[in-house]
Amino acid sequence: MLNELDIIEVTGRTVRDSWGYPGVEAEVVLENGAHGRAAVSLGNTGRAEEQAEIVNDRLSEIILFEDASDQGRIDRELQQASEENGAGKNRNQGVLALSMAVARAAGAGLHLPLYRYLGGTSAPVMPVPMMSMISGGNGEKGLDFHEIMIVPQGAGSYSEGLRMGVEIYQTLKRLLAMSGFSTSTGDGGGFEPDMKNSEEALHYLMDSFQLTGYKPGTDVLVAINAGADQLYVKEEGTYCFSKESKKGGISINREQKDMIAYYMRLADGFPICAVINGLWKEDIEGRKQMMSLLEHRALMVSDDFTEANATIIRMEQAGTVTGALEMVEKARKAGHKVIIASDIRDTEEAFLADMAAAVRADYVKSGAPCRGECTAKYNELLRIEEFYRKPGRAVAEYFG
Repeated sequence: MLNELDIIEVTGRTVRDSWGYPGVEAEVVLENGAHGRAAVSLGNTGRAEEQAEIVNDRLSEIILFEDASDQGRIDRELQQASEENGAGKNRNQGVLALSMAVARAAGAGLHLPLYRYLGGTSAPVMPVPMMSMISGGNGEKGLDFHEIMIVPQGAGSYSEGLRMGVEIYQTLKRLLAMSGFSTSTGDGGGFEPDMKNSEEALHYLMDSFQLTGYKPGTDVLVAINAGADQLYVKEEGTYCFSKESKKGGISINREQKDMIAYYMRLADGFPICAVINGLWKEDIEGRKQMMSLLEHRALMVSDDFTEANATIIRMEQAGTVTGALEMVEKARKAGHKVIIASDIRDTEEAFLADMAAAVRADYVKSGAPCRGECTAKYNELLRIEEFYRKPGRAVAEYFG
């Protein structure tokens, strides 16, 4: 006889992400009528139909009639099936979509919001939002660094921090337009102005802080997502700043020591609170040096727990809900700050917001305060915070 939380139906389908690229969505129905749905972007891979078929044909057979509340067991079986079929660990996005859908269905089956199902019934700690302002990376325009973000550390609540970010974003947009820069947006919704270098971008950010009425270093801080793996040219052993080179008319290639000195110079001139992936992942010695020089001034953030004091966790990297929870536990045991982050290209799926609240993440990183795939997460966190502001309920804490 079936239990009320047993899975009785599984469906996989193709959807589209924020850039129109394919994604896979999984939907799970339980015996008691509860259902859960979750979507994951596949990027420019063209594998959506394949992933949907995997969900419908292979993975559904594995979890049908299983107890949806047994997330660990389900995720292990899904991951094992993925590896046996050659997808590789944490690479089958159909597995991730199905894992998230199962968690959402189980929460609904128990009449619990997702964040309470994942994190328990105590009031959550609301994360500080890290919001993208200026984009770069692999795009044709913008900076060589992947993105520059703001962190409203002076806010008294999550909603206040988000409001500050929106105000600064709109001020920056007007400031860029008045200065003749393009205000088109790149990955994550950050602006893509053709500036000389990161210092110029940071100066514009400082001006936008002050014009909005916030004090740099007190009310608002800055975080740099360097994306150093994309900058590093292994054959030459240097970091190539091609856009900065083009605009300056001189080749800018920084070696390890130059990169560390560059970050120190930026930290001396601007209120930088975090550097994400500042050096090539395999340069352990360089990362160790950078950690020793800057850890007392800023978070050194990585996704591999090595030479860092903060860990960035993406659902796509974790592979399953259980994998993400295990990464959080590992980060906490290492004494790291936890940043729950969305991927570069995303859907309107808001699972990340519930995960951030559930695990009491220090920060949430979901792009700029614009574009539906970004605001879906930020808005869900507003709803979670609002729930705990109502009379008779415990008040949500805030790390800011």
